[in-house]
This record gives sequence, C-alpha cells and structure tokens, in this order.
Amino acid sequence: MPIMRKDQWPKANAGPDAKRSRDGTGPAEPPVSDLNGIVSRLHKAARMEARVPLGDLVDAMGPSSMAAVLLVPALLLMSPLSGVPGASIVGGLVIALVSAQILLSRPKVWLPGFIRNRRLPGRALRRALVWLRKPARRFDRLAPARPGGGAHVWWTPALALLCLCLGMAMPMLELIPFTSSIAATLVAAFAMTMLTGRVRIALVAIVLAGCAIWAVLWLL
Repeated sequence: MPIMRKDQWPKANAGPDAKRSRDGTGPAEPPVSDLNGIVSRLHKAARMEARVPLGDLVDAMGPSSMAAVLLVPALLLMSPLSGVPGASIVGGLVIALVSAQILLSRPKVWLPGFIRNRRLPGRALRRALVWLRKPARRFDRLAPARPGGGAHVWWTPALALLCLCLGMAMPMLELIPFTSSIAATLVAAFAMTMLTGRVRIALVAIVLAGCAIWAVLWLL
C-alpha cells in the first residue's frame, strides 16, 4: 500500500460547504438566531479595541441572515450610544442599505468603504452592549425563534420596505428628540420578526411605536 505524503492527507471540513473565519485561521462561528447571541457576538468583536470599525461589527454576524446584520445598527441606536453625534445619520444609512439588499434578495451584505471604516468609541460601545444584555435575554425568553424562522416568507419584503423608509428618515429625525430611537426600535422589531419568524413582534412594535410617537408629539 503506497504511503501518502503529509501534504496529501485529507483535510477536515474541506468540502465545498466549509466556512472560514474572517482571518482564515479557523472555522467561522455558527449562525446566530437570538437577540442575546447577537449582542454577545458584537461585544466579542468590540473587546479590547479603543476604536471599533463598523465593518467589524457587521462581519461579526458571520453566516447569519441579513436580518441579523440589520439588527446591528438598530441595536446601537436603541442603546446609549445613540447620543454620539452623527450616529442617527450613519445608522440610518446602514439600515437603508441593508434593507434595500434584503428587498433585492442579496445573499450577503455589502457596505461602502467609508461606512465600514467608520469607527465607534470602544469603551462606549462595550457599555452600550452590556446595557443591552439584560433586555435581550428577557426578549429571547418571551419570543424564542421558531424552527426555520429566518426563511424568506411573504411578509419579509413588506418589513424590509418599512425598514428602508425608516432608515432614510433617520437623518431628519435626529433633530427631534427620541424619534430616532423610536424608529430604531421599530427596525429592531421588524428585523427580529424576520429572524425569528414571529410576526406578532412587528405588530406589537407598531402599536407601541404609535403610542410613543403620539406621546412625543403631545409633549412638544
């Protein structure tokens, strides 16, 4: 029996479906389908970094669905990080771009270089993500993902279109207190609906957002 050289040995996970991590040194992390998993992955990407590129946070989602990527800017705008000047403008632009790509059924998200290279303050980002962990765990207990919930269903384009409109409106909403966070909460709810397959999340969010907008207008 001929002896194979070392370079001829079969490699594990070398099939066509094998995935690699961003740096190519190991297998990529599995897809994430719950809110706490997304927050944890973002925190891991931001660990020990003084300034965190937005592209690194998007890449941290790995092979997850586009809905998981859409949650990244929405969650950041829901957190105390929304107070950073210009956050609503950049976050809204990212939400609009990702939503448009969901409508076009693209398999992978694309962002222009000037957005991917936009850097967020690492310490403030980590504090915001720690703040998000407790509500994320509670949400996952209340609305666990359904099997195959991330599959494309008939209401996905409708929710993506609503997210596109909200993202395009966010730069203007920055002038009105609290409205950009309300819009980001709606986007996050729609993205979680696409991710988990539970449409009642979107319905409840629309009702609550309507009440919140009415309260803000009443106060003004």
